[in-house]
Amino acid sequence: MDAPSGRRAADLDPEVGPASSSPWWFGAPFGCGREGLTLDGRSLAAVAGRHGTPLYVYSRAAVRAQVAALRRVLATLEAETRVHYALKANRCPGLLEVLRAEGGLGIDACSPREVEVARAAGFAAGEISVTACMPSNRDLDAFVAQGVHVNLDSLSALRRYGARAPKGTAVGLRVDCGIEVGYGCDPKLVYGNGKFGLQPDAFDEAAATARAAGLVVTTLHVHCGWGLRMEDGPQMEWIFTRMAELAHRLPGVEVVNVGGGLGVRRQAADRPLSLAAWADLLRRHLTPAVRTIACEPGTLLVDRAGVLVVEVNTVERRGGTTWVGVDAGHNVNVYMAHYGIPIEIVHLARPLDPVEASYAVAGNINESNDVFARAALLPRIQEGDLLAMLPAGAYGASMASEHCLRGPAPEVVV
Repeated sequence: MDAPSGRRAADLDPEVGPASSSPWWFGAPFGCGREGLTLDGRSLAAVAGRHGTPLYVYSRAAVRAQVAALRRVLATLEAETRVHYALKANRCPGLLEVLRAEGGLGIDACSPREVEVARAAGFAAGEISVTACMPSNRDLDAFVAQGVHVNLDSLSALRRYGARAPKGTAVGLRVDCGIEVGYGCDPKLVYGNGKFGLQPDAFDEAAATARAAGLVVTTLHVHCGWGLRMEDGPQMEWIFTRMAELAHRLPGVEVVNVGGGLGVRRQAADRPLSLAAWADLLRRHLTPAVRTIACEPGTLLVDRAGVLVVEVNTVERRGGTTWVGVDAGHNVNVYMAHYGIPIEIVHLARPLDPVEASYAVAGNINESNDVFARAALLPRIQEGDLLAMLPAGAYGASMASEHCLRGPAPEVVV
């Protein structure tokens, strides 16, 4: 039975699904039960009670559902497809176990240690694709020894890799099509006209450099940006058209890897590029040009599957603002401090209660940018309350640090 947004969490029995008046984030895997917010029906308050806070909690079922949705769309393409999960998004062993069990998924890695983590999780060398930025000779030596496929984006890397790899080794060329797309077009979230990839006018020289180094180019790679939106469709169409043209120019190219960038909503107004729209662009522009289309989803598969639970330790009025301090900082989750990406903050015990006040929510790191939200609209908050930050399944724990020696947050898979 649907519950109106004004009802208290304690009144909801049993767990309820989303109602038309529910907040934008409400719905699988997030629900509401007697103890408040749930993940796949599990009380997050109870999980936090067992493991403490701050705590990342992930849903196996949500990851599986996203994999299934992606596969349904890829099945509509008239081409072979490959999926390489972007390991940098989340390397929690429990989630890697889920992804490995799905079968048919590979890994997108960007460093020798990520390759090691993927191998330890059961992925074979042939299932791993590496796209490294500014690789050192040590990196290149490791990739040769690990026997993984490598996409390279500079003439220097091509020459140095060719001097190490066996003659005839297959490689990919990473291309920068010069188009800037991504969540809010922030320079930290777009990949065009930056440090990544070969400019199209250097494409022929790169192909010649690869041949001279004894390498065989079988893959073209492009990664457009993070958090692609529906309004990015025309730019994505131009990029895919350009990649098809480049594939026609280079005999032997069997795969176009379109990278990642597909995301989920982070606030009510967001309109992520849909799987259907993305697949339509692939179908019209790339399937006629190449035998295999590869992709590297990260955020798409794991972001909505995760939540960060924190405890309120301070509620204090300062200069007209009510500040809420929590027991996690940007060392635990960098979304706002580093990228300026919003993260939804929810009262764990009363997730569907009406808004009562606006709060500035800050972390426990001695840095002025350690603020999760400047005006979070929430029910009344008291010290000792638990808050949930969501979605938090991607680029949260994987980017955690020991800054201020606060330490990373534990991770639990349910």
